[in-house]
Amino acid sequence: MCIAGGWLLPGRKRVVPYSIQTLKRLKPEFFRQDLIALFDLLQKQKIKPLVAQRFPIAEARRAHELLGKGGVTGKIVLVRNG
Repeated sequence: MCIAGGWLLPGRKRVVPYSIQTLKRLKPEFFRQDLIALFDLLQKQKIKPLVAQRFPIAEARRAHELLGKGGVTGKIVLVRNG
């Protein structure tokens, strides 16, 4: 649940700006809990990520170049070849 520019996640008592990279580095146990909660929400279709475009892994360079140009709304997703 997003509140005032931060995230209030299950088990948390205060709202803080949320950075998955910082959480993974500083609190790996919270990172794992949050990742499990995220995948659970995705599986139950309670959240739907905004996907801008999908690329096969073989085209990862092209996907990276697109991100570098900016203006992408949503996530760029790499999918398994074949």
